[in-house]
Amino acid sequence: MDVNEYSLKELAAKFDLTIIGDSSLTIKGVCGISDNTANSLSFITDTTKIKNAKDSKISAFLCKTDLKLPGKTLLIHEAAEFVFCEISKLFETKKFNLERVQAHSVAIAESAKIHDSVRIGANVVIGDNVIIGQNTRIYPNCTIMDNTKIGCDCIIYSNCTIREHSILEDRVILQPGVCVGGDGFGYINHKKKHVKVPQLGNVILESDVEIGANSTIDRGRFSSTTIGSGTKIDNLVMVGHNVKVGKDCLLVSQVGVSGSTELGDRVTLAGQVGTIGHVHIADDVTVLGKGGITKSILKAGVYAGMPARPANEWKRAIAKLYGLVKNSSKKVKDKK
Repeated sequence: MDVNEYSLKELAAKFDLTIIGDSSLTIKGVCGISDNTANSLSFITDTTKIKNAKDSKISAFLCKTDLKLPGKTLLIHEAAEFVFCEISKLFETKKFNLERVQAHSVAIAESAKIHDSVRIGANVVIGDNVIIGQNTRIYPNCTIMDNTKIGCDCIIYSNCTIREHSILEDRVILQPGVCVGGDGFGYINHKKKHVKVPQLGNVILESDVEIGANSTIDRGRFSSTTIGSGTKIDNLVMVGHNVKVGKDCLLVSQVGVSGSTELGDRVTLAGQVGTIGHVHIADDVTVLGKGGITKSILKAGVYAGMPARPANEWKRAIAKLYGLVKNSSKKVKDKK
């Protein structure tokens, strides 16, 4: 196991932190307050956690402002949570030893153009005319089909499939088991049989997109399914064919986006939100968990419920409904 150690003085210099307390302390890792790990750095943004922090074995805390934590060393930064994430990267352990090419098990088409810095794991198959940019890493058991283009600094974890003509721009991350460019769900009924509609488009993942484990992004029927730059997609999410997802969106686990739906920028769909097809969702919309989008949402804001409505309206309706149920139960008891 990799072991890294840093003095608080080193971290303060590297991340422009103000130290209150013992700068000579050495930390060997990072943790949450509830982990309560000695010789570690944690962060605190919620003042209700101060007592837990005081009573913990944790040596030092990263926070936005000076807090009263006797016996603890504080590192101060206005973007404490972001800096904590950056510090956490220093303690990442080695994932897997990838080679340039493991010839005994890797199948690469002669027409593929792969930068010398690319690292490839065992049992990877790479098709004709594939282009892969510098510093990209491809872990074992991945399949990259013909005419795919993958940019620089991408990470493709094990058991991913990238279908033909897909485009991944720079710094894209695919977690294990992702399928990019599978056929869209398209059939016509002919003589009482379901006949497959050819899916001739592709998928474009713009720069800094991350796709969670076992999620699927279907190819377009004629054109592209597009995921905008900076968008992060959680595990077990399904994005249908011809969908357009804007920039810096968040799609949380088990979201389903039906075909030809368009999401604006900075849209958040919480867990298990679903949409019908061919709807438009405006910029800066958030839909709370299990919400159902049955028509276009054209105004920024927070929405909830099935069908999705402005969240405050939905909460009032639910409160009234439960009030009616409570009153009805009371009347039944009174009659008895």
